[in-house]
Amino acid sequence: MMRIFLIIALMTVSPASFATLWNGRIVVPNQQREIGLPELAMNLVYARTVILGEKHNTPAVQLAQAKVMEAVVALAPQDRMTTAWEFLNFSDQSKIDTAFQRFTRGQISAEDFLMETQGSAKYKSYAPILEVTKKFHGRLIGVNLSRTDKEPVVQGGLINAKPGTIPADFELGSANYWERFRKTMEGHATEAQMQNYFAAQCLTDDVIAVNMLADQKTDRRFLVVGSFHSDYFDGTVARLLKRAPDQVIGVVRFIDASDYTEAELLALPTDSKYGPVADFVYFVNEPIH
Repeated sequence: MMRIFLIIALMTVSPASFATLWNGRIVVPNQQREIGLPELAMNLVYARTVILGEKHNTPAVQLAQAKVMEAVVALAPQDRMTTAWEFLNFSDQSKIDTAFQRFTRGQISAEDFLMETQGSAKYKSYAPILEVTKKFHGRLIGVNLSRTDKEPVVQGGLINAKPGTIPADFELGSANYWERFRKTMEGHATEAQMQNYFAAQCLTDDVIAVNMLADQKTDRRFLVVGSFHSDYFDGTVARLLKRAPDQVIGVVRFIDASDYTEAELLALPTDSKYGPVADFVYFVNEPIH
């Protein structure tokens, strides 16, 4: 399994010397170290695929994602880049291309693009990600399966999937992935429903992976995706590595500290059972006091 590894260690510091503030803190879980954005970028520049596991529609998170993208691409501006976004469906690529071209030509704003493709102003926090992609002449691609195509699986499991929607060599996620999924869904669904929902989750993971790997026009791919799809190197990360085991992937988990107490934040980068949540953890905002 090829994952990103820490190359720059000379400028890291121990947990004892962590800054008082959490906003902007970047941690390397498997080394229990804190690094800065320049060091993070120097590590990620070696990755063919960079996964940005997020909390959706959170301005501080999307701004931090854009900062990471810009810092990485700035180190190798000659490399062509692609931004893939979970909220865009691959079946809509021609419409995405048309709207994104209008945005890059200055005919519409990033907010206009988001309104056209998402239909709501609540997605405006993603504007910085679009601006970085535009700045470096990148591509924007849809990688998800449409809700209409997922619905038969949600309702009746994989046996009811539409023809052609399940990728070749598809597999359900790991036992740990299922366990974490069940914990998340506990009290919200029956056992049968949870199995269907998990099948749809895993189908989404694999469809995203397949469409990411189909992009061979660029040197570096960024994937903006909900963190459950990438936490603990499960979900989409596992499918990418299964389908292309020689690629180098860097996974960054963005955590909104305002959702947690400081004690909870200290425990988030590494779980006692599942291990490191990502290669790098980037905190935004401040914890509950």
